[in-house]
Amino acid sequence: MPFAIDLASSTVYAFINSQPGILLPMVAVSAAFLVAGVASGAWLLFRPVRRFMAGNRSFSSIEPGLARLPRSSAALMAALYGPMLALRLLSPRLGVTFGANVEINTWIDTAATFFVLTAFNVVLTYFVVSAYLDSLCRYFFRTRGVNLSTFPGAFRYKIGVAILFVSFAAMILLAGDIASYSGDRLVREATMDVTASVAGVAIIYYWIAQALTAPITRLDYGMRHVAEGDLAVRLPVTSDDEVGRATSGFNQMVEGLAERRYLRDTFGKYVNESVAAAILADQERGGRVADTLAEATLMFTDIEGFTALSERLAPPEVAHILNLYYATVVPVIHRHRGVVNSCIGDGLFASFNLPLPEKDHAAAALQASLEIQRALAATAFPAGVAVRTRIGINTGPVVGVTIGTADWLSYTLLGDAVNVASRVEQLNKQFGSSILATESTVCAAGSGFRCTRLGPTDVRGHQGNVVVYRLDPPA
Repeated sequence: MPFAIDLASSTVYAFINSQPGILLPMVAVSAAFLVAGVASGAWLLFRPVRRFMAGNRSFSSIEPGLARLPRSSAALMAALYGPMLALRLLSPRLGVTFGANVEINTWIDTAATFFVLTAFNVVLTYFVVSAYLDSLCRYFFRTRGVNLSTFPGAFRYKIGVAILFVSFAAMILLAGDIASYSGDRLVREATMDVTASVAGVAIIYYWIAQALTAPITRLDYGMRHVAEGDLAVRLPVTSDDEVGRATSGFNQMVEGLAERRYLRDTFGKYVNESVAAAILADQERGGRVADTLAEATLMFTDIEGFTALSERLAPPEVAHILNLYYATVVPVIHRHRGVVNSCIGDGLFASFNLPLPEKDHAAAALQASLEIQRALAATAFPAGVAVRTRIGINTGPVVGVTIGTADWLSYTLLGDAVNVASRVEQLNKQFGSSILATESTVCAAGSGFRCTRLGPTDVRGHQGNVVVYRLDPPA
């Protein structure tokens, strides 16, 4: 690109000064420096990248050089363009005019032109290569899964250089013209410098926007996706400055969020999602959940004739039946905002309103028990087995606590209401029923259920009798 711009500016210069004969020598000198010289330097700078792409070098070994690529390319351009421009500006003073009638510039104009044109090509090269580095790093990220992890650059310096050049380049050229010429020469020189400055600023602005805004746009894209719940998004790190460091930090943040979600989902499979959320939200307790006292409805279920079933079938068949049983029962409990606290063999313990709040917890438990019976009746179990379950339900005050040692913890519910619910489930054998609920649950649930009062019953481990009801399916 510097050669193309120099070719265009040389053509305009020769046309304005009516000296077409000088164009060919200017182009030849420019080609020697900006084509042959830049090509040789670029070959050396990009050689490690080519070796990495060929699989002969690791990414970590080329990463420092890759991050410095814009600066190294800008330094190469300064080393080549500066001498070429000095040769071109000083040749008329040395009598080398190639037969053309070339006007000799003043020293002030020569210095201003040398400084501005050299700075323009250096700045342009830096941002063009930065834009190329952006696409190269995106390619490496997409195909090799690697990212920059070294950030020696500074975004403020890039912005500062760009602003300074755009702000003062044209002023320096015009100041040199005004201090050096007058009359027609001043008008001609000023017109050419203003035209060149406008074109140069447009070119510089385009590449600055490409190099600096693309990483910020991607970072904004990633943040919006994370806000929408997409934790699979990862961004390529394409710069060695604060934006690159922020992008790298973004990737680490998303990985942490994804790991947190994975832990929560995994805890939810082994414990309970609401308990897992409480543990992750309060990590200062070391995995313990704060004790909570509340009224809850407790449900215990037990497969009828499971002992005989276990004796008759092989263990893998029993395990398959249990998995299908839980796959049928547990989703029903979850749909009614219940929480499965534990499963021991064929026994299941669930709770409503603790740890997951549910206003109409008693009604939810009764409705869930009826739906469980319907779901089991509609499920085809292997080996021709008909699985029937007995359910006991009780409502009362309980406390949710974390019990265990420093190396082993378990969340559970404690209280007399839990013991009563467990004993009521066992009373189904005595009454020949499928679902039994205590009076506290029936009263709390309100109307809308077909309940048959069975009367006061002695419950082992509980002082006084408990009034139980049989829950019947809707008419």
